[in-house]
Amino acid sequence: MSKNNNIYEISYSLRQERRRFIRRAALFVAAFFITMNSILTFVLCPVEQKSRSMEPNVPGNSFVFATPLGGKIKRGEIVIVAPRAKKLSFKQKAADFLAGAATFQKAHPWTNENSMMRRAVALPGDTIYMKDFILYVKPQGQKHFFTEFELNQIPYSVDITVPPTGWSPEIGVRGSFDKITLGENEYYVLGDNRLSCVDSRIFGKVKESSIQKRALMIFFPFKRAKIFVSKK
Repeated sequence: MSKNNNIYEISYSLRQERRRFIRRAALFVAAFFITMNSILTFVLCPVEQKSRSMEPNVPGNSFVFATPLGGKIKRGEIVIVAPRAKKLSFKQKAADFLAGAATFQKAHPWTNENSMMRRAVALPGDTIYMKDFILYVKPQGQKHFFTEFELNQIPYSVDITVPPTGWSPEIGVRGSFDKITLGENEYYVLGDNRLSCVDSRIFGKVKESSIQKRALMIFFPFKRAKIFVSKK
């Protein structure tokens, strides 16, 4: 009986130890899952840039890390905007949340539907106009206009492909427009591919509340990886 009791006690101890191991492993996986999703939701979010609208600076089919954390938007900063916000049902919000959690925030079928990556080229209070696809900016309180490149805080270049002979200026997005002034909490966003891009020339000024995130760096493809650094 003593031997059988020992075997039973050992077997019972092993089962208890196995249950504790499973509980610890489950807690570790859950903690890792929650932590990673929290980071990828509230701190460092992966954003896929599918189109060529931000070339040459952000190639098509690339991934960018962006952050929803606050802070004053810099002139020339790449932002993620949702100019056409729409209301979602509770089921859509729940499904979107679960899809994001299951894919570590890579897939958001509803909330990312209208989001786009664009560059904040003009800030609240600026007066702007465009000529030959280059933006000219007069910051609030100043007397003179400057090109966007003279004022930007984040260095960038733009793709201004010369239209073919006979190209009608009525086709596609405008390459020139008259002066407009941005109001409080209004931004003007443009794509870096100026000849073929849906941006503020189409949908107008963007409210600060429509700016979801700000881009920090390209992390894929690895050979194009770079950090978006401010001018000193």
